[in-house]
Amino acid sequence: MGLSGSSLNIPGGGTEGFHVLRVQNGSPGHKAGLEPYFDFIISINGVRLDTDNDKFKEILKANINKAVELLVYNSKTQTVRQLQLTPHENWGGQGLLGLSIRFSSFDKANENVWHVLDVQPHSPASLAGLRSDTDYIIGADTLLNDAEDFFALIESNQGKSLKLYVYNCDGDSTREISLTPNIGWGGEGSLGCGIGYGYLHRIPIRTTNSPPITKSNPLVINGDKAPLLSSIPPPNMAGG
Repeated sequence: MGLSGSSLNIPGGGTEGFHVLRVQNGSPGHKAGLEPYFDFIISINGVRLDTDNDKFKEILKANINKAVELLVYNSKTQTVRQLQLTPHENWGGQGLLGLSIRFSSFDKANENVWHVLDVQPHSPASLAGLRSDTDYIIGADTLLNDAEDFFALIESNQGKSLKLYVYNCDGDSTREISLTPNIGWGGEGSLGCGIGYGYLHRIPIRTTNSPPITKSNPLVINGDKAPLLSSIPPPNMAGG
């Protein structure tokens, strides 16, 4: 569900921010509890980040080794939380925060997902570890702009290993899988599972009773590339 029908009040208005795509383990962003795929940074030190420019990066550079305050919108819980973190140059990885980010709208962030249904035994989906009903494919190493892009990706990669990023609603966890489509696996389709898309197949909104300032356990994805969820500019590591 987009925000148009939501009562959520975004400080400063708008539905734009920097989408957190990847969090490096042990980074300032990791320690602060930023969550890949679902978190959007919407302000820093009270400055609303609603324009795709260098403002975020400039504020970070001006506050190296100083605590900054972020407001973060989470599309999974549809809540805004406040957190503090300290940009570092020498924390041991890339960037000041250890994040891969893109400027994006979060208005319909949870709509572009593919719900895994009816995984058949011994199928490519089963061999990849996909779980019926509770798994949602949220990204890949190629652009997935709409429903048909996922199916085109599968059709054009028969017999080839695909890296997919999957959220599980039971465990509230995100993982990376390798899936090899195979039309000749011995059953129906090239995956051996159903795929649902649309209103009835979106990630369930998770309610939270946490106070406004929280530090949740981050979901760290290990891999060289972040999933590309929409047609937006390349990730920015310089400011993150």
